[in-house]
Amino acid sequence: MENTGFYVIPNKTQYEIGERVWLEIKKTGPTKANHVIVSLFTYQGENLKMECTLEQGVYIPLAESISEKTGGYLVKIEFFQKTEKLGSCYTAFDVVNCWTEAPRYGFLSSFSEEDKQKEEYQEFFREMHLNVIQFYDWMYHHDEFYPESDIYTDIMGRKGSMTAVAKKIEGVHACGAKAIAYGAVYGAESFQKEHPECSYRYDNGEPMIFIDKIWLMDIHRGTAWRKRILQEYGKALEKGFDGVHMDQYGDPKEALILENGKYVIRDLADDFGDLINETKEKYPEKQLIFNAVNNWPVDSVKKSREDCVYIEVWSPNDTYRDLYRLIAHARGTKDEKRVILAAYLNPFKIEPERNLNGSTAQLAMATIFASGGYHLLLGEEGSVLTEAYYPDNCRIGEHSFRKTLKKYYDFITAYGGLLFPESWTDLTMQYAGGINSEFIFENVDWSPYPEAGKVWIQIYKRGREFSIRCVNFTGISDMNWNRTHEEFPQRVEKIKVKAKLPGEKKQIYVVTPDGEIQEPEEVYYKVKLGDDQRQEIIFELDKLLVFSVIYLRLE
Repeated sequence: MENTGFYVIPNKTQYEIGERVWLEIKKTGPTKANHVIVSLFTYQGENLKMECTLEQGVYIPLAESISEKTGGYLVKIEFFQKTEKLGSCYTAFDVVNCWTEAPRYGFLSSFSEEDKQKEEYQEFFREMHLNVIQFYDWMYHHDEFYPESDIYTDIMGRKGSMTAVAKKIEGVHACGAKAIAYGAVYGAESFQKEHPECSYRYDNGEPMIFIDKIWLMDIHRGTAWRKRILQEYGKALEKGFDGVHMDQYGDPKEALILENGKYVIRDLADDFGDLINETKEKYPEKQLIFNAVNNWPVDSVKKSREDCVYIEVWSPNDTYRDLYRLIAHARGTKDEKRVILAAYLNPFKIEPERNLNGSTAQLAMATIFASGGYHLLLGEEGSVLTEAYYPDNCRIGEHSFRKTLKKYYDFITAYGGLLFPESWTDLTMQYAGGINSEFIFENVDWSPYPEAGKVWIQIYKRGREFSIRCVNFTGISDMNWNRTHEEFPQRVEKIKVKAKLPGEKKQIYVVTPDGEIQEPEEVYYKVKLGDDQRQEIIFELDKLLVFSVIYLRLE
């Protein structure tokens, strides 16, 4: 049962330890409801309830103790007229020490003079819990962020207003999110004319230029450009930005530079980490995100002082298995840096209506989230990224697809503890399939990797807890994540799970973003002694649409 007279969102996109959590109840139509019951759920099955009277536009404060520890919560609001239940709706929130523990990355890319008055993006960010926002191409020039006047024209010919930028920084902060300034590490316009010796060069000595507009500068320590870009980063941070999105273009990987009057080959991977570290040394309280384009050079930069691992995905990383592989590789060092994939969904640009009604986004999100990564996808007042130039995005509007996105983002906010912490270890290849017998799956064609026509199952372990992640590719033949998927996976029912594990006390719950019920559902199980004299815990996953996670705890 879904409420149509109200909807509920938190007053912030995320809360830090000690911040009071408030829920805003907004009226969307006629209703007779006069009071509500608020229930909070965790993936471990905890259920906290409170009851209060209802007023239009009311803010409901939750108990201060809720924000005394980190964690995510699903919120269910049930609406009543006296004792008659009229409907219900859901939202979610989480409590963290720092946003880097759960970076639900979003974007803004419009900073025109008209944008000074806009605030709709704040509600979208709160609705989707987008807690860190990249200000894409907000600046006047790549080598001169701030113009002399308020109104400016950027290198792509777009009009902008620095007052609008400042207002949006304030607006992002007002909804509890962080503002991150885009800044390419080596892009320049007029600076190249002043310092031609700083240009990266081709083998023929000609300067390297991107899209015939942006000259590429030598970033290694001691150059005039290195000093300049650090100054520009500093200006942005002094104006209220909380960090920098340090971009590069993936090409070149090596270039000629002028050194002591001679051209020498420079490996850019050697300089990126050093630039990140020097930026962090100058601004230790600010956060840095570096773009490892197509996973390059992720191995060197993830050792630096960047705060998250960010990978912009391009071909030949075309398949769902590639998305998993990128995240698994980046998480391999277990350094607690969360992984973000910028996997732009080009089908939403080419065929928006087919994809708004299809499973393209759900399959990509499910794959990324099940792998333990975050997805840069959403921004503005309600848009999906379709390409690397963010202004060319796909507007969602009030399409029903928005409800699907909300369920998925409620899911990762409430149940992120099941997916993202590095404390979870992937033991799929050691616990299931082949000679392994700890987990046996029946009534399902499954694979330990994303595979056409099968259910992809992963088993993660943390102490005596298990996170069993299921993504359904049954009926899906094309495993390219960046193509239109109009069809949905075929529903799979009654997946039988046999867990051969010791433990007297058992808890089993299943959570999914795909159904009408979003709270954890307790799973019935039975126990018997197997022929090999090992305890067998037997239960069923009743149905799998696209994405479900089973939580199993033993004591």
